[in-house]
Order: sequence, then structure tokens, then C-alpha cells
Amino acid sequence: MIKEMLFKGSSAVKLENELLSVIVLPSIGGKVASIYKKDKNFELLFQNKEDHYTKPSLYKAFEEYDAAGFDDAFPTIDSCIVSYNNKEILYPDHGEIWSGEFQYKMEGELLYLEYHSQILDYEYTKTLSLEGENLVCRYSILNTGNDSFPFIWAFHCLVKCEEDMELFFPRGTEKVITVQNSNMLGAVGTIHTYPITRNLQGEAYSLNRVLPASFQNTEKYYVSGMVQEGSCGIYYPNQDVRYTLYFDKKKLPYLGFWVTEGGFRGDYNCDLEPTNGYYDDIHIAAKNQSLCFLEPAQPFVFEIRIELK
Repeated sequence: MIKEMLFKGSSAVKLENELLSVIVLPSIGGKVASIYKKDKNFELLFQNKEDHYTKPSLYKAFEEYDAAGFDDAFPTIDSCIVSYNNKEILYPDHGEIWSGEFQYKMEGELLYLEYHSQILDYEYTKTLSLEGENLVCRYSILNTGNDSFPFIWAFHCLVKCEEDMELFFPRGTEKVITVQNSNMLGAVGTIHTYPITRNLQGEAYSLNRVLPASFQNTEKYYVSGMVQEGSCGIYYPNQDVRYTLYFDKKKLPYLGFWVTEGGFRGDYNCDLEPTNGYYDDIHIAAKNQSLCFLEPAQPFVFEIRIELK
């Protein structure tokens, strides 16, 4: 079933089958606001703490808004300036998509979303559908101009944290590298063994667990190098639910992890972030020789699958 509705004061589209209910906000970046597993009464996504959504505009700071649910980060995560078509273009904080207004249509059990860039020459389309216990997101990003431009696409899906949950990084992960200065894990560039390392105090530190929100901490680190497998996830033992994220390791070969353990606005959430660039900023990715360019008439096509079992 698919139908239009209102969700926290915003126009929304609800996709539903016997197992899952998913709510999408086309006018707010095509945000997925809810992924709900019916038989377990389980909401995966971190929820907007307000009773309504405030619609962002281009170039607004991501942190000033709800910072909840599942957004797409494109063409960057961190704001930066790039040269394109003989001009300097400012890429917005967390990209352009999260603040964009998507056109949409419903056909059968599919939701089609489309956005035309305000700052570059591209068309951004995605199709959402439910397949059993899976939300399937299919993407196509088409450069409609004459010049290539650099881009980072990152999965920015904030899920709720629980103290006893267990993280699963791709098989073969042996090391991670910090990309923000940390009181626990050290300066940017510090390498740690996965899943168990030692913090700056010399204590054992589990990278496959999260700290309580009372620690008022944040961390961000990446798998060191390209991933060997295109899946990762989280097990929530209280509800006996496993969230698994499937992605194309050739198109999205890097994996970041962000967590706020009460350290950002008191929020308690995390985000496993498959991405095509390491890491976060166009210029850093170029320095790390991991920067991609979207060539004219050669769409970037890929699929993301979110499974709740």
C-alpha cells in the first residue's frame, strides 16, 4: 500500500506492507522520517524531537534543523568550494539534497522522487519500494551539463542508539581511523584495531558498542581503506531486531561511522555511512586519491537496501 498523508505537519507519503511501514517527506529532501517494523513495535530511525518539521533552505546549517531520520548527503558532507564551469561553486553543508524539494509520483507500490539542482547541472532521482522486510532505495544521478564535477555521496541515516546494541562492520574490517579529534580515541588520523582497541587512558574500548548518553561524547571514524564487503548493521537485543544495510562496495567502497552519545544537543544516535569518497570533504578526498567525478551523460546508479529482521 502507498498513500499520501501528513506527518508532523508536513506532507508525506507512506509505504506499507504486512511487515514494515515507511514514511517519506518529499518536500524536505526526500527524507525518510520513519522505518517501523510492525511485529516488534520497533522504530529504527532517530526521530525529530519537535512536533513539526521546519523546512530548510539552501546553504542552511544541517545542525540547525531536526538532524533526524534518513537523508542523502550529496555532493558533499562538509561545506567546501569547488571550481565548475569556470566558476567557484559553494557546496552546502551536508550537500544540497537534504534541503531540496522533490517532485514525486506514486505508481503501483513504487514512490518516484526527482530533484533538479539549484547549483550544478544534474538531475537526482530515487525510487523507494518495500520488498518483504526490506526498504529498497534505487538511485540515479545524471550530469546534464557539459563539464564533469567532483562529488561525494554518503548515506546519512541516523538510527537510534541503545546501550546494549552491537555494531557489525563489514567482514574483514581490522582497523579504523579517526577523522575528528577525540578525547577517547585521539587526534585525527589515529588508527585503532577493530573491534577492540584502547582509549587514551589505556583502557579497553569496544568499537562495536556505544557509550551511554551520559558520557556526552561524539565520535567519527572510518574503516581503514576500502571495505571488503557491502554490508554492515546493528543488532538491538531488547527487541531482537537486526538492522542490516546492504550497499554496492564497488560504487560505495568506504564506510564511516558517526555517533553522538549525548554530545550533540543531547541526542543519542548513530550513522553507518557508506560513501564513494574518503572522507567528508571534496578536497580531503582529492588529497586521499579517493575523489570521484560525475561525467556528463554517465549517470551514477546504485542501490541501498535496509533490512529489518
